[in-house]
Amino acid sequence: MHTSICLLSCALMLAQPGGDRADWQLTPQIAPGLELIYRGEFMDEVLGQNFERQTRYRLDANLLVLEAGVKDWRVAFLTSLRLHDGSDPLAKKLPIIPVAAPKEKVNDGPTSLRLELAQVELQGRIRNRDKRLVQIPLKGPPTLECGFLVTVPLTKVGRNYTWEVPEEGRPLMRWQVVGMESSGGISCIKVVGEQKTEDWDRARADQVAWRRRDIVWLHPQLNVAQKVERIIERRDPAREHPTERVSVRYELESHLRYPNILFQERMQEMLKASETYDTTQMLIKEPAQNRTQIDIQLQRLTGHLDRAQNSAYRHVFVHLKSILENAKKGEIPVPHVAEEPAHLPMRGLGIGHRAPDFVLSALTQEHATQFKAKHGKPTLVFFYNPATELGKELLAYAKRLSERNGPPVMILAMAVAPNGDAVRKQHQDLRLTFPIHDGNGMRLTFGVEQTPRIVVIDSDGLVSFTQTGWGIPTPFELDDVLQKCQKKE
Repeated sequence: MHTSICLLSCALMLAQPGGDRADWQLTPQIAPGLELIYRGEFMDEVLGQNFERQTRYRLDANLLVLEAGVKDWRVAFLTSLRLHDGSDPLAKKLPIIPVAAPKEKVNDGPTSLRLELAQVELQGRIRNRDKRLVQIPLKGPPTLECGFLVTVPLTKVGRNYTWEVPEEGRPLMRWQVVGMESSGGISCIKVVGEQKTEDWDRARADQVAWRRRDIVWLHPQLNVAQKVERIIERRDPAREHPTERVSVRYELESHLRYPNILFQERMQEMLKASETYDTTQMLIKEPAQNRTQIDIQLQRLTGHLDRAQNSAYRHVFVHLKSILENAKKGEIPVPHVAEEPAHLPMRGLGIGHRAPDFVLSALTQEHATQFKAKHGKPTLVFFYNPATELGKELLAYAKRLSERNGPPVMILAMAVAPNGDAVRKQHQDLRLTFPIHDGNGMRLTFGVEQTPRIVVIDSDGLVSFTQTGWGIPTPFELDDVLQKCQKKE
């Protein structure tokens, strides 16, 4: 009996999903033929002093992986929104001010449908066909929902590991690994992200403040979301409480990888849908001038729908046909305005590359700093945001390193911030013995897309360590790397 209990205990221990594991690799694990299907809800609330308006949509989001490259995947995003008919028994009972309903019945088709071909990079970043980074909209329904992919570090991370992701025209998005938590009966890796304007915690009378919070439960095998909850709050000037709130919640309904023949059929149908979608968007910009082309396109759509009765994406073609028919009547949908900022991919120094000589503009001293790659001692280069807790932690580590007795290490602190006065005050308050430099001019050289970004250069001028992010084990890893560089001398 005792032996049976021991064997059963061992089997249960082996079956555990690794909840106590010290680290995880969070990069997406997707492959051609994989299709993800998410179902959920979007809700938009206007929070007035004497009223509340609420608009709800059913949200469907699909991802089909088309091809795999060396460092990315070619994918198709398909997002549809349907104005909620109020039949959900779990809906929150609130006084709702009616909103304008579409002329057709809600069940006749989606209120909005968007199909985009894009690239997903190893870190989970998403770029559209113009190589522009895709961002989550801060206001209104997410016509292209991609929050189930999180931009993550390439290195392994552990519990409480924190990293920052910059977004064009927005504050940094700060993520943290919370640990393991069950969702939908699956033990997932839970990560939490927060992004907010500097004035969110202190109300101002001259501008709108906002805060975004994401909770994502990552599927342990795929490293895409099993579940997503996102809340974005906005506060009007001179107000103490939020005046608008948008929330998104959805879960992974299915993830199937289709075998070769089925996948080829599905991919060709998706590419056909994408081509038809692009053509439709072009024609409805000027429907009067394109009346003949619209008629031709409608004939093609009718023929395709007759032939493809069992198409997986039939609803896309039905929706596009409806848009073209309405365009002939003069009913034009509001055109989609791209929200993705222009952003070029950076190429920085990698391990084994030789660092160049350069001159840095210092923010905390009058004269510039000249760096020579081969100067006989290792160099710690780090880019940081002075306004974040991670930036302060990195500065504290650099301070301890500079005050430590032992072989010398050159420290190049690179602030990525527009406010030089704040940098100088922080430098003075912390009583740092090393200068702080303006890091904006060297971001391309060192490949800085996220902060903190850490690079170690050995005494021969070769890069021996690079990392984006800062976690509990990072100081120990840096100590080990610098010690090895010093032994090399």
